[in-house]
Amino acid sequence: MRITLVRHGRPVASSNPRVKAVGFAKWVRAYNRSFVCPDSLPPQELNEKLHNSYTFSSDLNRSLHSAEICLGKRADLVLGDLREMDIPRLKLPFSMSVNNWLVIARLCWFLGISGKSESYKTGRKRAISALDLIIAKACEHENVSVFGHGISNRIITKELKRRGWTVEYASKGFWGRTELINITNE
Repeated sequence: MRITLVRHGRPVASSNPRVKAVGFAKWVRAYNRSFVCPDSLPPQELNEKLHNSYTFSSDLNRSLHSAEICLGKRADLVLGDLREMDIPRLKLPFSMSVNNWLVIARLCWFLGISGKSESYKTGRKRAISALDLIIAKACEHENVSVFGHGISNRIITKELKRRGWTVEYASKGFWGRTELINITNE
């Protein structure tokens, strides 16, 4: 059995402007609605590896669009539980680049400061709740692909490893993937 977790392609709204707290909140909303840039294409190898797999996607546009770009079809099953973890919107009195806001927001999130956003604990529980269905489909179809997001894919990978799966391949960035195998039937 094989499960391949794929991070979406580069979103149209992946710019890195210098913004204040309100601008960062607007950026996060735009990022969450964004589709994939027309010039962000998956490696040909990814298309070939996944074209016969049963496919899951998060319900965010960038993941749905990535599955369509990569496979030429919609995902077989869309799960809201595969969404990326919320990004806290902090009300700090200065401006900085979006990337710096993201680093600070994620650090706060990991430390339990999430404001009105989903907490780390709740987000982790949500992502892992999709795992039993993903594993069941891997047993049924042998190969499963999941079009998701960076942090949620890392959380799912960690849980799969805890359940006896082995990472066979991993890459980072947009269109990055983690391939896990399980030779025992779970």
